[in-house]
Amino acid sequence: MAGPRFRWAWIAYAALLTTAVVIGEFGNVLRGEPVTWLMAANWIVTLALLTATWGYAMQRPIGNATYWRRVFWILLAASALMLVRVAAASTTALVLVLGFMVVLLPAYVAAFRYGFRSHHLWLPRPALEEHERCTD
Repeated sequence: MAGPRFRWAWIAYAALLTTAVVIGEFGNVLRGEPVTWLMAANWIVTLALLTATWGYAMQRPIGNATYWRRVFWILLAASALMLVRVAAASTTALVLVLGFMVVLLPAYVAAFRYGFRSHHLWLPRPALEEHERCTD
């Protein structure tokens, strides 16, 4: 089966990232931070990134390749806008966020590979069976 090398590591990364995100966001809500449109948008972007990461790690098609290719570019644009906003706030905040981005880098790699490099996932079922027969 075609797919990521070290699949177990991708699954572990997806599980750890999901756990960290859920704990972090749950903590924000428990502290009484108001849910703003910016926070809601961040949740949507984060959900898309986590879904792509899980889809890649588990090698399961969710939706279609065209959707995930578009989502990848939206994720990059949203991240760039966030970095510009944070950079305008303070240098310290920018350094902190860039540190978080290093932790998120594998998720962006997974999102890219999911949409652009996982062709075997998006094949129709009969074509997929033929593909697997030829690669075994």
